[in-house]
Amino acid sequence: MERLVLIERFDLQPGSLTVGLDKAMLADRLGCNSEQINLSELTIEAPFRMRRRGVEMKLHLGEPPAEIDRTLVQNIMKGRSWLAMVIAGKTFSEIAHTEGVSKRRVQDVTNLALLAPEVLDGIATGEQPDGLTTDYLIKTRFPAVWSEQREQFATI
Repeated sequence: MERLVLIERFDLQPGSLTVGLDKAMLADRLGCNSEQINLSELTIEAPFRMRRRGVEMKLHLGEPPAEIDRTLVQNIMKGRSWLAMVIAGKTFSEIAHTEGVSKRRVQDVTNLALLAPEVLDGIATGEQPDGLTTDYLIKTRFPAVWSEQREQFATI
């Protein structure tokens, strides 16, 4: 708690974080007269964004760096592999038995292989919409038509 003594005020509003420093405390820590401190420099404002990934929520100050959802990428790769097996003649049940997962899981993950190329590009660079996760894609049963995908994902 010792570190927080310099903070006089902390305001959190949608999209904006403001921290006000205590002039007297700062002067004391710096060993100077409080009149030497410019009052306008004691307030720090920063934009922020909240990003949700599954059950986790992160607060990013400024522009967040691109964050690649590794779980989603792995599931897409698995889905593409399983789709290739289906095309080669294996059934969902056979794949499920080999992989040690349910038939429903194989079907759900295989659908991820149907994502539009530009959606895949965004996922690969971490620039997909915040809510575009494996869980979202499986639960919403996104359309196979790429133009409809773009419309749906634009509203996330």
